[in-house]
Amino acid sequence: MINHDLIEELSGLLDLDTQESGRFLNGFFTAMVTELLAVRKLAVKGLGSFTVVHVPLKKISDASGITYSPPCNRLTFDPKISRADDTARIAALRLKLNTTEAERLGRAIATVFSNAVRQQREIRINGLGRFSKEHGLYGFYPERSIEELLNREYQNLEDVVLPRNDSLQVRKESKRPQYSIPIALLFFACVLSALLYYGKPEVIFSTSSRPHTENKVMPVVHKEIVSGPEQPAVALNAKALSAEGATDSLVLEKGECTIVLETFRLEQTALKERSRLQAEKVAAYVWPGSVNGIKYYRLMTGKFSNRAAASERLKSLPKKIAGSAYIQQVLKKGVIHGEKGL
Repeated sequence: MINHDLIEELSGLLDLDTQESGRFLNGFFTAMVTELLAVRKLAVKGLGSFTVVHVPLKKISDASGITYSPPCNRLTFDPKISRADDTARIAALRLKLNTTEAERLGRAIATVFSNAVRQQREIRINGLGRFSKEHGLYGFYPERSIEELLNREYQNLEDVVLPRNDSLQVRKESKRPQYSIPIALLFFACVLSALLYYGKPEVIFSTSSRPHTENKVMPVVHKEIVSGPEQPAVALNAKALSAEGATDSLVLEKGECTIVLETFRLEQTALKERSRLQAEKVAAYVWPGSVNGIKYYRLMTGKFSNRAAASERLKSLPKKIAGSAYIQQVLKKGVIHGEKGL
């Protein structure tokens, strides 16, 4: 039984059997998660304070270029309580207890939590995280599920990287005399044509197929893997991929997954790379997108009913094709065309 020692201790303090004490403790844990998602702050005597902090869009400039990191919501924890304790209030509000019952339960739960933290015992809170010792340090480690719920409006947003060479080139050209502009443009067009024809496609996004890691809360980073029943997978085999290439379009339904092979700044580069993949019997499609008005073009392949099916397909792709490919969930229905994108 999860938190068996906590339930036993709570049972003695409330003079209840272990089944009823377990129901109260699990109900209070659910109330904590509900309150945190609704109010974005929570103080629990014996544990500490939980707060949801909004991190705005970041712009990081270095020698290689400019990186735009999407905004996110981050769960932070402080073992100290700087405001009123919410234990009795949420026990009354979420568990439907009267004032006397809620205060009695609050005192008992605070005692149980204080003893467990002082003795560095594990406290597992379903849907929120756990207090435990990792690498010799005792602290709070959030579940991945709570981060996903807090960031559902930012789901699947990735960093956007703009090479500094482009911006420097623009500034240099603006300082030159007017008569040099046509010559510079002609030279740039020739170089660009040569690169597109002979060179390797220009990839501006560096991505990974590894899942998103947890933010550090206290005191070390820890990732809680949340598992659940998978829906039956609908993965495309080689024949299905060939059929997609024949129709030159692919319908992606909301909630389905696809594999993003590479991301490009130029549509022409994406189309050229798509042609190369088609020659290797891989049905690829150009999926355009934009972040903060900056356009980019993803090269994707396949449609899958869930991430497990997409992951199996990704493992079967040759390394030279998979490269830094990653799995992305579709947020809205759309038709992806091989030549012209959405």
